[in-house]
Amino acid sequence: MIISRVRRTLLERRLVEPSTCVLAACSGGPDSAAMLAVLNRLAPELGFALQAVSIDHGLRADAARDLAIAREQAEQLGIPFHERKLELGVSGPAGGSIQAVARAARYDALGQLAHQLGAGRIAVGHTRDDQAETVIMRLLRGAGMDALAGIEPLRRDGVMRPLIDCDRAEVQAFARARFSRLAEDPSNRDARFERVRIRYRLLPALAEEDPGVIGHLAALADEARERAASVIDRASALLERARGPDRRLSPEVLAGSDPAARRAALRMWLRERAGVEAGRRHLDQIERA
Repeated sequence: MIISRVRRTLLERRLVEPSTCVLAACSGGPDSAAMLAVLNRLAPELGFALQAVSIDHGLRADAARDLAIAREQAEQLGIPFHERKLELGVSGPAGGSIQAVARAARYDALGQLAHQLGAGRIAVGHTRDDQAETVIMRLLRGAGMDALAGIEPLRRDGVMRPLIDCDRAEVQAFARARFSRLAEDPSNRDARFERVRIRYRLLPALAEEDPGVIGHLAALADEARERAASVIDRASALLERARGPDRRLSPEVLAGSDPAARRAALRMWLRERAGVEAGRRHLDQIERA
């Protein structure tokens, strides 16, 4: 079942083309292990090449063990395997900053290796449950329509999510049936992190009201992404009209535009000028000003 679902995702979402080299990011955990096994089954059929990589962030004492598990999984499937060790040398308050630094460093390392290997795609193991959690996180932060699009199935930099239409429970059951050893990251159950609290507290409560809540949130992300694409096109054109020679924006031009395009344009401008993601409250303040 999971193989046919991933096949449909790859084809319908146009995640990979024949003759593409795919670099699968593997942690040794069940999600990435299942992704690796499924992609290995589909690679000959769909005509893409597959290699695997595991990255040690140097943040946990058992990271070397997890990397060894990831290597075993790749070797079991006969997939070329690479490893990278990062020296982050940072620390931050519990709850997210160190994770954000590690995530950015990980994607940077993946991009560099993909470039060296000539890989046009980097596959990561986000599931439909991850999508639902992301939508809730952004709702709680007052995100706009473009942010509610959640996790992109295919990013502009070539990062793709083959499991984005698969449920986590099914993915993990598939992995356990195929591999004798799977890594477990203790941070996945650490309630200091917002995503963990959403996963184990909020989503189960919502599922009591509606067992299909994860599917509904994932569908919302798809719809938001489709609608945001048209708004972003209008916002880009608006920014060009509103931007003055000193890079400031003309209030008159902004005031005469439709609200959706104006808000999207302001988000883009703030991201460009200050590197920040503006929430609804901040945009309200800017519009009043």
